[in-house]
Amino acid sequence: MGQDADRPALVRLPAARATQAELKARQAKLFEMLARTADAIARTEEERAEFYDNAAAHLPGAIERAARARRFAEAERASASAFRSHELPSEELRHVVRDCGVGADDQ
Repeated sequence: MGQDADRPALVRLPAARATQAELKARQAKLFEMLARTADAIARTEEERAEFYDNAAAHLPGAIERAARARRFAEAERASASAFRSHELPSEELRHVVRDCGVGADDQ
């Protein structure tokens, strides 16, 4: 079985705790990466909304697109907050992201 099988359970316990701590640290890093990505998407969508605001006089549908970009940005910021709490975004937030995300302008 390996070297651990020959050691008493109490001796193996600290190694298991270390592994569990490593997994929690890894999980925390992944959630933070997801949060940063959501924050970056939110910033991009805010810039997109500003673009459409500036183009509203010349581009049909720009006002609606700006509003959709702002909803998307808000949902991404809320998702980032959930990720930082080591939670997944709610079903409602995921629905907003799906409805406002990539390709929504083509619908």
